[in-house]
Parts: sequence; structure tokens; C-alpha cells
Amino acid sequence: MQRVSILIFTSCLLFILAACTLLSDGRPDTAVSLTPSPAPTPTITPAPAITPDVALSAPVTKTTIMLTVWIPPEIWAASESGQATLNAQLNAYRANHPDLEIRVESKAATGQGSILNYLRTGRTIAPNILPDLVALPSDQLASAAAGELIYALNDYVDPTHLEDLYPAGLKLVTVESQTLGYPFVLSQPPHLAYNSTVITTTVPSTWTQFIQQPRQHFVFPAGGTPGATLLLEMYLDNGGKLINEAGQFELQVEPLAAALQQLSTARSNGFILPQSSNLQTLEDSWQIYQTGQAAFVQTTGSQYLRQRTAGQPGSPAAIPGQNQPLRPLVIGWAWAISTSDSAKRPLAADLLTFLVGHENLGAWSQQSQLLPARQGAFFYWPEDDPYVPFISNQLLLADAHPFTASHPVMLALTGAVFDVVSLAKSPQAAAEEAVASLQQ
Repeated sequence: MQRVSILIFTSCLLFILAACTLLSDGRPDTAVSLTPSPAPTPTITPAPAITPDVALSAPVTKTTIMLTVWIPPEIWAASESGQATLNAQLNAYRANHPDLEIRVESKAATGQGSILNYLRTGRTIAPNILPDLVALPSDQLASAAAGELIYALNDYVDPTHLEDLYPAGLKLVTVESQTLGYPFVLSQPPHLAYNSTVITTTVPSTWTQFIQQPRQHFVFPAGGTPGATLLLEMYLDNGGKLINEAGQFELQVEPLAAALQQLSTARSNGFILPQSSNLQTLEDSWQIYQTGQAAFVQTTGSQYLRQRTAGQPGSPAAIPGQNQPLRPLVIGWAWAISTSDSAKRPLAADLLTFLVGHENLGAWSQQSQLLPARQGAFFYWPEDDPYVPFISNQLLLADAHPFTASHPVMLALTGAVFDVVSLAKSPQAAAEEAVASLQQ
């Protein structure tokens, strides 16, 4: 009898173990399906670190602090040599801070998977993987600060580091006396490129003289945002205002019509190529310029540097205005502190300060073919580069671009340039229509 009991007990035990195995092996089981599983919690999967560093493979000790940096690919990988330079700088910083690890991840600047979207959703879903330092377009700083996604630098960065910033760069990151980020790149300052084998004299500084050069032509993207930026600069040069008494954005008919008349005159006398109205990007215009159909083309600092590196001919010149060259409008990129851990903010600020030091920023920007936001960084560009004094002077004169490409003012200006250069409307009619579109 005792033997039978043992056999029964053993059989029951084996049955229970087998049942447990079935429940845990991942195969369907009716007992599991009776209770619905809760919906999975959304997660943010961090991109793999793209900074080559053997130290990252070593285990992080309890005394090691991890700093995570998010940077958009257009900045991180602007060029292979620029990426290698930034890697070398980060490795040098690590060597001097053995208690720190630095993780660099590439994140988009715009779109659904952008840095800002990750910061918004990650605070509640996965705060432990969020970055401590981020690189953002300057026009995203205000909304990021309003959402408490970044923290002003006033208490973390020595004011002396702001002293040699180009004025437009500092303006891009300052809101109500708060420095929301540190500008390190200024981009899209419009200027001319011209064929110096054809144009052997000094480019005129006034628009009237510029468009009267015989047998020469100018091409620019009159159907896109660069054309709207050119018109905006001309509008401001004609005394136009952007803010009315109520603090709202506006355009004024008279200075806008005067700026459009300048373009209309250049189009009527054949100086502006007719096909300009069909072009939307700077790349489109440069292709026409390369064919030799135009001696002058609208370009920007970043495009000019790329084309120069590729061996394309061209000398730089400021865009003429009514009485003197136009004041360039620039946008930029800025480093911002994003960690919610107050103890890590000084660490992120120290890394930021290291990266924007004159030598580091100068070496990286030169290798990346991007324009530094600090004047002293140009001292680390080649001394014999003729572009440096030109573009540095342009950046000193520059102002911060007040609008994004999708802003209603820019859309209205885009339509006005196209209508005039395509000969669809008179300057007065195009100006009135642009102003009216903002009042609807």
C-alpha cells in the first residue's frame, strides 16, 4: 500500500512539472488565454552608439556617470573628416574625465522620430534613456524650453563664452534674456557666387548697377524658399516692417512692391534668367550656373563650401541692395542641455563648453564645411583661405532669420517672387495679394 501511494505521488508530481513546462515554453495554452494580457507599454529603443570607442565595451562601474548626446545626422555626419574630428575630440574629453562615459546617438531633427518628439514622450515612458545634451535647430529652442524639455544655460555656461559669438547667433538662442542654447553653427547666409573668369571687375554693391551689366545673367530659385528669403532681405532693405502695432506679423504693401519692382526690372531687361521661376532649390540654380548660362547665382555659405570642395568654379560676393549690400539672414544649430537630472546639468555644460572651444569648434567646423558661430573659431581655419574674411564679415552683418520655411509670411513671399519673375503679375498686384493673404 505504501508503495502504491509513492507511485501515485510521483505521478502527480511529474504531471505538475510537465504542466508548468508547457505554460512556460511559449506554446499556446487555453489557461493563459482566459485572462487578457495588458496592452504593452510603448518603449523608445535607443539607437546604437555610433561613436567608435573601445571604452564603451567595458562594463560601467557604479562610480561611472553616463552622458548621452543626441545629434542629427546632417550635423554629425556632415562629412567623414568632420565626424572623425568630433570622435577624436570626444575621446580626448573622455581621457581627461575617467569617471565619465559618453554615448552619442544620431537622431532626426524633424519628423515623427525627431529629438523633440522623443523628449516629449520619453519623459513618462523611458526617462532613463533620454539625452543629457542635444543639438537642435535654433528655431526649435523656444518650443523646447516652453515644454521644459531643455534648460536655459544662464546658470551653467560662463558668460565670457558668449562674448565672441556672432550677433545673429546669440539672437537666435535668446528669449527674454534667457540663453536657451549655445549656437555652434550658422547656416544659410545668402550671398552670390560668380564666375571670376567672366566677371573680372568688382561686383557692384547696388542693385541698379548690378543688373545693368551687359551680356550677363543671374539665376536664383524664384519658385522656392531661397527666393523668398532673397525677397525678404530686399523688403527689409526697402524699409519694410514685420510686426504691426498689435504685435502681429505683417507685410507692408509699399516696401514689398518696391522690392518686387527691383526683381521685375532685372527680369524685364534679361538679367534674371527666365527659367529662374521654375527653380525651387539652390541645387537647381547651381546646375544652371554650371552650364555657363549665368555668370551669377544665389548661393549660401554651406553650399558654396561644398561646391568649392568639389572643384566647382566661383568667387563669393555680397548680394547688392539699394544703397549697399543686403543684410544676410541666417539660421543655425545650437547645443542645449536636456537632462532633467540637476546634478548632471553642470557635467553636460562642461562637455558643451569643451566642444565649442575655439580650437575644437574651429577644427570640427572646417572639416565639416560648416560655418562656426564663434568668431574665434575661424582662427583655426587655413590662414590663406580667401573665403574666411568674406564670410566672417557677412556673419558680422547678419541678422537672425525671423521665420521658418513654412511660416505664412514665407509662403506669401514665395508666391510673390514666383508671380513677378514668371511675369504672371505686376509687382504692385503681387505685393497686394501677399499682404492680403496674411490678413485672412
